[in-house]
Amino acid sequence: MDDLSDAVYKQLIAGRYRSADDLADHLGVTADDIRPALDRLAKLELIRPAPDGVGEPVDPRLGLKQLLLRQMSGIDERLREFEEDRAAVMALIDEYTEARPGAGEVPGTSYVTGREAVAEELRELSGRAGAEWLAFVPDGSPSVSWLEQLQVLQRRAGARGVDTRTVTTDSIRGDTRAGLRAAWEAEPHNRVRTVPSLPVHLLVVDRSRALLPADPADPWHSVLHFTAPGAVEALTSLFESVWEGAVPLGAAAPTVDEHGLSPREKELLRLLARGLNDDAIRRRLGVSLRTVRRIVAELCVRLGAASRFEAGYQAAKRGWI
Repeated sequence: MDDLSDAVYKQLIAGRYRSADDLADHLGVTADDIRPALDRLAKLELIRPAPDGVGEPVDPRLGLKQLLLRQMSGIDERLREFEEDRAAVMALIDEYTEARPGAGEVPGTSYVTGREAVAEELRELSGRAGAEWLAFVPDGSPSVSWLEQLQVLQRRAGARGVDTRTVTTDSIRGDTRAGLRAAWEAEPHNRVRTVPSLPVHLLVVDRSRALLPADPADPWHSVLHFTAPGAVEALTSLFESVWEGAVPLGAAAPTVDEHGLSPREKELLRLLARGLNDDAIRRRLGVSLRTVRRIVAELCVRLGAASRFEAGYQAAKRGWI
């Protein structure tokens, strides 16, 4: 609504004025100015038009709620259109890069695409590692098969005396990941720690090369290979920061805090408060979509929240996160 429509609506729901002339006098405008405002309110279904008079205002608890729902529907549509536009732009960029070899290249960065090509890149880096192997490996589908491959490569590097350190998610401690956990625990030179969530897959070798997924939703379909010192140093610093606060895999699982929240629940609330969707949260926590939705539902009940967004807000308001 514009300012005049807003002012007219507030006067109508207060029940003070029943004619356009009275409204115009009170608001300091002409009756001709009032009529477009009334038409706009009727179009928004906030008033019921009447042949004489200004009409009846719809209960704001109903009218404004319906208006908000329509606005949300419009947002969803715009987001869908944006995603279509983004996909079209990325397709054009790919076509341009293929047509102009080297046009999309950045010094110190190369692009490796295709699962077999990425797997070969990982094997090559494993064989090249001479001093250090640092990795972020979120647990859970779709990364679990890659997690197994990276375990093998990491063990090979560690057997040659390479200092290997891996951070994965707390979900690896679950019974369903017993085999993966045991494979790491059986190799004392392979140091592994866990955190509630990880932002992205990452591999840094000898602090001179680093791999990052091009698409977090499909982490090992295509990767960016960095050799630029600035980029590698930044990614190494990110690893060290997360490693410092992570819990060794062989140590006891983290306990609940004073609010009765497990580290995973607390992290999930933090991600909700940041506005992440369920799929993004699933990837960061290394759990299934079903598990995310179950935990969200349980937390909503505990917080008395009607939605995931309200749960994040309530958690922040109560000091839980």
